[in-house]
Amino acid sequence: MMVTLAVFIALPGCTAPSGNPAATQTSIPTTIQTLPPATTAPVVTNTVKETVTAVKAQTDVEKVILNDKGLISPTSYKVYDFKAMGEEFSQLGVKYKITIKAEKPVIGYAVTTLQSDQLTGSEFTPQYVPSSEKIQWGLIIPYMEMGKVTDATKTFTVDKIAPYAYVVDGRWMGFDNLYKSTPPFNYEITITKIYNPHPTPVVLYN
Repeated sequence: MMVTLAVFIALPGCTAPSGNPAATQTSIPTTIQTLPPATTAPVVTNTVKETVTAVKAQTDVEKVILNDKGLISPTSYKVYDFKAMGEEFSQLGVKYKITIKAEKPVIGYAVTTLQSDQLTGSEFTPQYVPSSEKIQWGLIIPYMEMGKVTDATKTFTVDKIAPYAYVVDGRWMGFDNLYKSTPPFNYEITITKIYNPHPTPVVLYN
């Protein structure tokens, strides 16, 4: 019995058939996510309202509380009590403008009323010494002074609440050979109060 052998020669480019059909590749759909268009956040503008507070300017007022004329000599002085001018206790911050006019040099000064009652004796007599142009006050404690004036104005501010008096004094002449024989002469004094009629109240916190 003859057996025929069939020899198959695989040629290049030829594929032997497979028993299973070729698998078909399934395309997976690609999902593209579309982003919404970018939006710009609204700009919030804070409006600041400027508040302007009008402050009324505080203007000082001047009031003449004394004007007096008289005679003075190398052995005398004149005291002007602020109480008699309606200023029994001078308040802090109040200013007094003193103007003195005299035919000969005089000394002017402010003291408490307690001292104004003690202006006797050498210890309470202002004077000059030849070696100095400064007033030698002795036991007097002046709060404002004007030395050897014939026409001058000076202002002092109260920094201590007290009853005050102002003194025009010619006794310094008694220690000066050029003036100690001077006869009585004329003088004039004007005192002006400078104050704020509407002071700002002081608020105290406990």
